[in-house]
Amino acid sequence: MPAVKLSQTEMQYITILQGVVNVTIMDCIVDEEENKVIFVVSEGQAGLAIGKRGVNINRLKELISKDVEIIEHSSNPTKFIQNCFLPIAIREINLQERRNGKTATVEVDNKDKGRAIGRSGKNINKIKKLVLRQFDISDVMIKQ
Repeated sequence: MPAVKLSQTEMQYITILQGVVNVTIMDCIVDEEENKVIFVVSEGQAGLAIGKRGVNINRLKELISKDVEIIEHSSNPTKFIQNCFLPIAIREINLQERRNGKTATVEVDNKDKGRAIGRSGKNINKIKKLVLRQFDISDVMIKQ
């Protein structure tokens, strides 16, 4: 796993989340375009971070005035990619080693392809950034 470098702003958001709920945060990405903060929490801690009926997320949203997304980490890159795409059902994930680095091909149902990519590619770009930071996988492609 490559070393994740956090900005001052990302560290501040991590501190705020840890003040709301005691979870281990592996990564944080601030998406200014979407006015969103994405947290990657340790395996098995997503439910705790979200809280009953989303109480922790809602409290955090009020504190930082941004949308919040929680993604559960996994030491298995395939499982982590699957977690990034939730709630979209993934048929299959193939990891390949290429000259320009590792790539992942994600197969989804045709009806879910638009949601997997997102408007203007926002979902797939977010996932590419997370997977690169966590596993040094340089590209994620959608296959139907």
